[in-house]
Amino acid sequence: MAYAISEIIILVLLTIPGLFHSKAPVILIMSAAALMILTAYQSVNEENNKIIIISDFMLRSAFAVLSGNFSGYLVFFFLKDVKVHIRACSGTLMFIIVQLAVCKNMSAAMCILYTIFLLLSFSVLWVLYRILNLAEKRKIKENNRITAANISELHEKRLNEQLVMQKSLDERNARLLERENISRNIHNSVGHSITAAIMTLDAADLLYDVKPDEARRKMNDANNRIRDSLESVRRAVRALDDDNKELTAGELKSELDLIIAQFVMDTGTEVYQDYSEITDDLRMEHDHALFLTGVLKELLTNGIKHGHANEFTVILSGDHAHVKLCVSDNGCSDFCPENCKQRIEKGFGIKKIISYAKKYGGKTAFENENGFRSMVELPVGFGGKT
Repeated sequence: MAYAISEIIILVLLTIPGLFHSKAPVILIMSAAALMILTAYQSVNEENNKIIIISDFMLRSAFAVLSGNFSGYLVFFFLKDVKVHIRACSGTLMFIIVQLAVCKNMSAAMCILYTIFLLLSFSVLWVLYRILNLAEKRKIKENNRITAANISELHEKRLNEQLVMQKSLDERNARLLERENISRNIHNSVGHSITAAIMTLDAADLLYDVKPDEARRKMNDANNRIRDSLESVRRAVRALDDDNKELTAGELKSELDLIIAQFVMDTGTEVYQDYSEITDDLRMEHDHALFLTGVLKELLTNGIKHGHANEFTVILSGDHAHVKLCVSDNGCSDFCPENCKQRIEKGFGIKKIISYAKKYGGKTAFENENGFRSMVELPVGFGGKT
């Protein structure tokens, strides 16, 4: 647009001296006006077809002839889609042809002199054109820079908003994970102890009239169980802030033995242990070891409560990559492939076991054939999936 305006202004300046030399000034003005209209049209419509190009050339030729002065031939400088040296040659040839063939009022020496002057005029005009063109390019470049800066600022603002949202989401997920850990640990640590205490109190109630001394002993055991449950809650909460992230297989065995001993004392069932396929110095994540102790409590209690089992087998095995806990019983359960999904969805304990193992890259398996058998396998490496 700036280029078109500058061309129209130059056309006006070229038309003024042409009026004093032209033999048809009205036609000159009309051709100049038509040329200005065509120039304005070309500035808003970049697609120039052959008709527009030919019309442009004819109007410029007519303007040059009618102007009667060499300045009229400068209009050839603004020919669209034509290289500058071709424009200069076109204007110069047109000037020579008109002066020698039409006007016949110029000698050869004057023709050469005017030709040189015309070429110099083209050169000056070309320099001015380049200056305007560079200025327009700098303006476009600056506008693009400002636009890019605005877009970058907007993108950065949106990115910051996304980061804030992501941070809020991460904090929320962390709180949910902490709640899940607390609920799981309390369920594993307290739920089974309270269940055992209730079973012990039920047994004491049956023995109260027959064997009061034994009933009192069971009541004391139940009281100790409830006290242990309170301590278990405290341990579960402290475990969340425990800096010790490692536990050996030997320490895990001791915890499992303690759970089994308390379970045997409470229920009178038989539990067989096999730790032969794991070394005591194998190290694992503290949370994984704590989780496996809860798994054992869950499976032992479920075997008594749902399967009425009176015999269990506990196998702990592991290597440098995984630790695996298998618990089987001789109970009678209706757990089968057809109803396993429904049973798992309804069972808080089994559902939590599957969710935890899947989350940290482990696996689980449950089958009911000649008793109920459960398998939980976890990686022993640190920095597992979160």
